[in-house]
Amino acid sequence: MLISKNIQIEFADSSIKAINAINDIREGVRSASLNLYSRYDVQIQTPMVYGEDKVIVEIKIPEEIVDTFAIGPHLKGVATYLLKQYNGRYNQYLVGKRLLVYTEVATPNSSENNFRMEDRLEAVSKFAKLLERSDEEAIDAISQILIILKEAGKNDITGI
Repeated sequence: MLISKNIQIEFADSSIKAINAINDIREGVRSASLNLYSRYDVQIQTPMVYGEDKVIVEIKIPEEIVDTFAIGPHLKGVATYLLKQYNGRYNQYLVGKRLLVYTEVATPNSSENNFRMEDRLEAVSKFAKLLERSDEEAIDAISQILIILKEAGKNDITGI
């Protein structure tokens, strides 16, 4: 069985945000993932953006090694990749000998992180206002929203 851990990736130098280098970080993770899978059966997913500026990568570690598997040293390949493959672009962000910092975080809930409560309430309010109208434009918009909700509900056991 694999145990999932969510790791936030940040640069050691706070003058650069991981989100600003997300594509390069993804390439570094892709490179490091081959080594980790072949040596430890550890799976690394593609780094994703959560919230406005967090980069999170999910790592799936076999249960039998999860307690002894040190995330930082095993993800060192990501930083090594960035330093070697991008012609010194990241050398200026080294702090001591460290480029990246890895922090285990609680499981991010994408619905909470992608949409703030204010945005959710605004969407509900706009939909409610559409429902109050009976003109052709409102009816078309409501129909489109219902189609989207029905499609999204196909994979949802609650069946919207």
